[in-house]
This record gives sequence, structure tokens and C-alpha cells, in this order.
Amino acid sequence: MSSVRHDLPEILGHELRNPLASALASATLARGGVADGDPSAIVLDGVLKDLDRMIGLLDGWMAIASDQKGIQDRVDIEELLSRVASSQQVEVICVPPAFAVQSNVVLLERAIESLCENARAAAAKHIRIAAQHDGSHVDIHVEDDGCAVDAADVERIFEAGYSRANGAGIGLHVVATMVAACAGKVRCVPLPDGARFTISLPRAEHTLA
Repeated sequence: MSSVRHDLPEILGHELRNPLASALASATLARGGVADGDPSAIVLDGVLKDLDRMIGLLDGWMAIASDQKGIQDRVDIEELLSRVASSQQVEVICVPPAFAVQSNVVLLERAIESLCENARAAAAKHIRIAAQHDGSHVDIHVEDDGCAVDAADVERIFEAGYSRANGAGIGLHVVATMVAACAGKVRCVPLPDGARFTISLPRAEHTLA
């Protein structure tokens, strides 16, 4: 078997980005020919949003594979959690207004969504998200009432292969990788019923205007 090529990330990026860009262009053209009131407009808008997000995720993962941080955005935490709450149908408990972090918005949003999905895989019925800050850092919490996490497993829960729901054990490892690429850290705190996962990120230099 041949050795792994060092330029594999660039090859994959090229091979995947081109058809994605073509699909995005075609969907954009199709949307231009549909009136806003047409039911197809909603479908096409969703397709455009998903394709754009896929390109962002691809770019983010290519940056990780190349040992780069990738695109760093000024992320409004309130807006971010609002989007996640809407897409994941979870409850936002609290969030500091006009508070931003410097991060990769696509990877960070996907990491939070993955924690919500992981909670459902662990049989959670209620999932709550919240954010708080100490002035220099912001903590984003995802709390669930799913299967409890053994305190003895907290140190290795983000390792590849670990699973608390008989899964592949890759989900939380992916979350930790994405959070690290966003210059943050993620930790797990076992609760009497469920668990709380916390993503800690450095605050952007200035608050939002």
C-alpha cells in the first residue's frame, strides 16, 4: 500500500470544492428564476444555505488538515446561539448581549450543533444552551438530561473511539477538534441526570457596537 500523500488535503479540497461551487452556482441561477412567493423559493433558499455552509465546513476542515486556523470571524454569541436554538429546537437559557469572540463561525456553530445531536443520541429529552463570560473568556454550555457520564470517563470522553451511547465514538472527538481549531477548549461535567458540555473561547478585543 502506498504511503499517505502530504498533499492529500489540497487534493480533496480541490476535488470537493469544485463540484460544490458548481452546485452552488446552479442553485443560485435557479433561484434567480423563481419569484419570492413561489413555494420552490423556500426549498431553493434552503439548498443555497446548505451548500454555502458545506463549503465553509470544507474550508474549515482543510485548514485543520493543513495545521492552520482557517478563517477567523468576529462572532456575535447571541446571534450564534439563536441560530443553533432554531435549527436544533433547543432552549436558550441566557446569553450576554453584545458579546463577541474571534473564531471560525462555521466550525464553532457546527461544534455546538454536534453537542446537541450527541445529547439526543444519549437519550436526552431536554437540551438547554447558555453562555456566560468573565470579561476575558466566554463559556458556551450545552446541558442535557440524557445518559449520565461516568466521572471516571470525563478525561477520555473526547478521545476517538469513546462512546456513551454505543456509537462509533467519533462525534465528541470531532467536536474537540473543531473547538481547538477555534482557539478554544471543551470539557464535560457529569450531572446527576445527564451532562454539561462547556466550550471556552477567548473574547474578541472589543464588544460589539
